[in-house]
Amino acid sequence: MLLISGFGSVMLTAPGVIDPAGARCTLARGWLDQANTDKKTWNNVDTGGRKAKDLTCPEAVRLAGQIRLHEKSTGTTTIPGDGAVRLQAILAVVVGLGQALSGSIVLRRLSRKARTAAIAFSIPGIVLGPLGPVSLGVFVFVAYALAVSGASKALWPKTPR
Repeated sequence: MLLISGFGSVMLTAPGVIDPAGARCTLARGWLDQANTDKKTWNNVDTGGRKAKDLTCPEAVRLAGQIRLHEKSTGTTTIPGDGAVRLQAILAVVVGLGQALSGSIVLRRLSRKARTAAIAFSIPGIVLGPLGPVSLGVFVFVAYALAVSGASKALWPKTPR
């Protein structure tokens, strides 16, 4: 589970590291699509009759900045800059690699340190992971399988003090 989610996180966020401007453009277009297709009319943005995928990147970023956050306020969204997109993608790649590597080490060595590393790398995946709620499920599964389950207690018995 940890290997799959780790490598999945790396594959989904690697484009943000390589091309943050493209990831920012994709984000802006996604936000525009979401705002214009939901049932709330107060957050719609006039795209001139074009679909978000047909807008140029600068247009999509500019128009996504016009999406209203609340019906009764004038606050609008802010598209993160290229540096912020790249930083978040780098952090997600590091966490994904950590998850995958710690998961593979647990499979090979079955050591207490590897188990602790696997649990530790699954926690930030909840916040930084592009898999969203799936990352929470992975954490619950990893924590149960490696720390609480009967099989884990048989594999890693506590040493007496």
